[in-house]
Amino acid sequence: MAREELEREALVHEMKGEENRSWHPTPANQSLVGSGTSSPVPEDPIEDEILASRTEGETYLDENFGNPTRSSAYIFLLTLAIGGLQISWSTEFSNGTPFLLSLGMSKTLMSLVWIAGPLSGVLVQPVVGMLSDSSMSPFGRRRPFMVGGAAFTTLSLFMLSWSKDIVAGLLASFTSVIMGATQLLAIIMVYVLDFSVGTVQASARAFIVDNVPIHQQQVANAWAAVLTGVGNIIGFILGTMNLPKIFPFLGDTQFKCLAVFASLALLISVGFACKYIKEKDPRFDVHLREQRVKRRSIPDFFRHTVRGISRLSPQVRLICNTEFFAWTGYFPMLFYTTTYVGEMYYQEVIHARESSSPQLTSDEIDKLWEEATRYASWSLLFYSLTSLVANLILPFVIAPAYSDPDLTKPSPFRIKWLTLPRSWMLSHIVFALAMLSTFFIHTGRQATVMIAVLGIPWAHALWAPFALIAEDIARIKTNARHPNFERFEHEAGIIMGVHNVFVSLPQVFSSLASSVIFKFLAKPRGEEDDNSIVWIFRLSGLGAIVAAYLSTKIKTPDQLSEEDMMFDGLSSDAGSVNNEEAGPADGQVRMSREV
Repeated sequence: MAREELEREALVHEMKGEENRSWHPTPANQSLVGSGTSSPVPEDPIEDEILASRTEGETYLDENFGNPTRSSAYIFLLTLAIGGLQISWSTEFSNGTPFLLSLGMSKTLMSLVWIAGPLSGVLVQPVVGMLSDSSMSPFGRRRPFMVGGAAFTTLSLFMLSWSKDIVAGLLASFTSVIMGATQLLAIIMVYVLDFSVGTVQASARAFIVDNVPIHQQQVANAWAAVLTGVGNIIGFILGTMNLPKIFPFLGDTQFKCLAVFASLALLISVGFACKYIKEKDPRFDVHLREQRVKRRSIPDFFRHTVRGISRLSPQVRLICNTEFFAWTGYFPMLFYTTTYVGEMYYQEVIHARESSSPQLTSDEIDKLWEEATRYASWSLLFYSLTSLVANLILPFVIAPAYSDPDLTKPSPFRIKWLTLPRSWMLSHIVFALAMLSTFFIHTGRQATVMIAVLGIPWAHALWAPFALIAEDIARIKTNARHPNFERFEHEAGIIMGVHNVFVSLPQVFSSLASSVIFKFLAKPRGEEDDNSIVWIFRLSGLGAIVAAYLSTKIKTPDQLSEEDMMFDGLSSDAGSVNNEEAGPADGQVRMSREV
């Protein structure tokens, strides 16, 4: 009954047409807002922090972004799901291709299968973003999607890794169709897996934006990047171990064992995040109830995506354009690194053999390729370690865009001129130089060093764009009721979904372009002078150069503040002509900026 009384109170406030269009919890019902009961405050420190955030005058419309300064423990739990998700992704990335090839799948079909990832970014994540933005679930807007996505990710991982056994058990009497049926099931599960991972990714990123104040957006996204690096390292280390021998009860193949570890990591991380990070009840947000009426069908979702693109703020639009060109290079790096380093190592071993040595047998060649693949896996591990170290160091040396009002003494390691946009720009230059250095790389060790260096731009890719977008969302939300900001989209789910479109589309284009290059330059496995991947890397460096140029145009907080003041001045002049009251909206909060 207490919950029903609160709902009626919210509706009464809405009907009265309160100026701020939001429902304020009163001292009498504060305890009911968080739990639905009048039970005592839990003694858990994280829950205490959450409860405290709900008693500091925030409104459900989130006029001032409504979040106090968060503790490190809170941010760790908030971003934990990102790290758990990365272990699932690294499992698919490191073992998916060998597994599908073991099913007898052709490389042409393989290219169509791996488009599932970019398609998830284009189709699934924007829909998930908009659905979660307008969700009326009492459990919150993001958590139901995180839990559902994690459940389907676990299911698809198990069905993919056990697809041979599943089909063999169901079609034991139809041996002629077992291979084709197994391939079909595997393809379906890859798409379900990528779409499920995309669901968790989109909701978890919006989860971060919703629950952290503006001055901690860089810190929170840096935590997410660090946990992504940790997830990568754990996944790649597990991939180098003989898991069936160590854990025979988990499965008889490496992929089956990895699926178990990846699923456990994802379920545990999402479970902890959802248990300790409580969202506001969206049923008491008048703005969300209005938006829900407008988004009911799938076509509406895509219309809102297109509308979201047209309503992006200039800052977010520039960040998305930068991401588009950057990801034309990131895609080949992610999918062709193992092959590039492995082929380099293979040719080194072949050239080191004496001319009088007998020709290798087919079994010896297969063993050599396995050795080359393991060698290439070390380059991925070094790359992940470099990325992790960079993500640990960068937040301490990069000057924050917005100052923490509770911080009395800034970090002594900060480099004043090194802002996040500048650091991101430099990372694109590092990426381009690394890709162009392939003209001078001729050994496996040289290639391994180059791949390790790529961990620096990848560390920025996991942090910089998300932090910059989150900061601008917070800036727009702070001024959302001001007429000059009403034309900009400020819902985190929609913007993150649009951002994923700009990340995913270049991957599709890059994949198609790579297939054309492979068609003309690729040679049979093991032959010398196969420069197909090398030229793909070199061309991807050109995209990074364009991204570096675009990132130089990203505005600093001071420049954005000057624009905001200019808009305020124009509004004041227009208001005086019409004899209307002008000025910033009531409750507008001026964000402090570090000089």
